[in-house]
Amino acid sequence: MTLRSLVPLLAALCACTAAAQEPAQLMDKMAGVYKQRFMSATITPGKGPGEADVPYQAEDVIEIVPYDAGHVYVRAHLDFYNGHMCDIAGMARYEQGAFVYHDPAPSPLPQDPQCALKVSVEHGKLTITDRAAPDAPASCRAYCGARGALEYSIGMDKRRAIRYLDRLKASREYGRAIDDLHRTESQTASGRAR
Repeated sequence: MTLRSLVPLLAALCACTAAAQEPAQLMDKMAGVYKQRFMSATITPGKGPGEADVPYQAEDVIEIVPYDAGHVYVRAHLDFYNGHMCDIAGMARYEQGAFVYHDPAPSPLPQDPQCALKVSVEHGKLTITDRAAPDAPASCRAYCGARGALEYSIGMDKRRAIRYLDRLKASREYGRAIDDLHRTESQTASGRAR
């Protein structure tokens, strides 16, 4: 092997190694639980939004747990006014600098796009969105109440270690996410084999 043929080979090897490190670095950067408490309220019909009569403590929670070299488990519970919320959980795959959860279930409304939730770090914040572009329609509306939306960001300084990891990994949501991942990967693999 000559030096001329060795240089491109080494460059390709370095590029592959760097590409393999990208998901791991992003996983390490975002893994943990993010929580934000705030006051919300429900209103009695006939009263205006400023006349809320039942205030309550609400909390947004996002959990991110590395699963394997290219996937993280993501769960988001977001609270909104009047008791509305968004709840979604699944395995997100590394795609172009972010992790993206693709819901394996078909959209409940045929005209709606397939649910895809992107989780990324942008401008020092953990960001989730279910929009392919800022002006695109929300793709995961089925997981939210009328006032809810999966457009959210929270400061990276809110990240904490998950102290209840064993309980989280024993949850129905986590088990379902693993089952869905294995099912979609085996369907994809069998589709390629044909």
